[in-house]
Amino acid sequence: MKILVVHNHYRQPGGEQVAVEAHIALLRQRGHEVAVYAKHSSEIDAYGLREKALFFPRAVFSRVVHRELSDLVRRERPDVAHLHNVFPLISPAAYGALHAAGVPMVQTIHNFRLLCPNALFYTCGQVCERCKRGRTIHAVRWRCFRDSYALSALYAFTIGMHRWAGTFAGINHFIAGSAFSAAKLIEGGVAPRERISVLGNFLPDPLPAAGSFRDRSPYVVFLGRLSPEKGVATLVEAAAQAPEVAVKILGDGPDAARCRGLAQSRRATNVDFLGSVTEDAKWDILRNAVAMVVPSVCYENLPFSLLEGMAAGTPIVASRLGSLATLVEEGKNGLLFSAGDSFDLADKLRRLWGDRAWALAMGQRARQFLESHWSASAHYAGLLKVYDLVRTSRGTRPNP
Repeated sequence: MKILVVHNHYRQPGGEQVAVEAHIALLRQRGHEVAVYAKHSSEIDAYGLREKALFFPRAVFSRVVHRELSDLVRRERPDVAHLHNVFPLISPAAYGALHAAGVPMVQTIHNFRLLCPNALFYTCGQVCERCKRGRTIHAVRWRCFRDSYALSALYAFTIGMHRWAGTFAGINHFIAGSAFSAAKLIEGGVAPRERISVLGNFLPDPLPAAGSFRDRSPYVVFLGRLSPEKGVATLVEAAAQAPEVAVKILGDGPDAARCRGLAQSRRATNVDFLGSVTEDAKWDILRNAVAMVVPSVCYENLPFSLLEGMAAGTPIVASRLGSLATLVEEGKNGLLFSAGDSFDLADKLRRLWGDRAWALAMGQRARQFLESHWSASAHYAGLLKVYDLVRTSRGTRPNP
């Protein structure tokens, strides 16, 4: 089978980038031919005056992309097109080009961009679903994208216009990372249930070795981008209330300085900001942790940090919010706390601290959960089902 993968890379690599690379590698390892059409947002840095002037209209609909993709399809003749992200440089023109060429399309939902101009369902420090059903003008009022009226208006118009025009209705099938994400697509009217499959991210084979299930070092760990919606400030506040719990924070981001300042003002000397670390150091820290904390105050899909924590055999302490509430089974592979509630989080950390045997047992079940749900083999089997479905239904494709 020949699969065309379409993806607009972000400036800063993250979990979505890891997922796309793993997807391409998996298909090639299993003997499929993969063609890739990609853009990179860093290309904007080299734009001259003409390109800058054309950026906004091309973000809405790029005729260049439409032509390039049409030519590529004629040359490669793919059986299926699998799209990950088209914003901002590829634009929704990709859907029109592929639909016109008769190529069945599969769209992986890594975030909530088709429902929310900033893709997070999060603005002004809280969860927000105002734009979910297509009235994206709210994003302009609240400057939801990078606190900019202009950029918020661009994404609000692009998403709103293409939803009104039915562009996304031409997508044959959606892959959601969790049942929660699938439910949001349905609630927002983007797609009916029969056109959505739940298929989470995966870690490539062979899975990394797990840590010990007999003994762990005395600390908990956060792994990820330090931005306000990730809830690191909640973890710092909880650490200040539970000084006996050592906390290691791995990663960097725009909220790093604020979180360091918060730790200093709360005299949370038990919090250690390690910044970005090497891959080997990351796994060494994960395998020895008593727990991994995922304190997000926004909806998550299926974060790679959670998969990596489970792969290390480390129980997850996560916000009871969005997909996390369904991915973590209370008392089995981890614990849940009320999002943004540092008192509740501190209580959960103390419980784990006081019962290490319980924590180790949950870590072992977390590893087993990962192996049974998010292995490369399970993901590949799910992909083939989706590809077979859209290929056999080619003659009854939805019309945009």
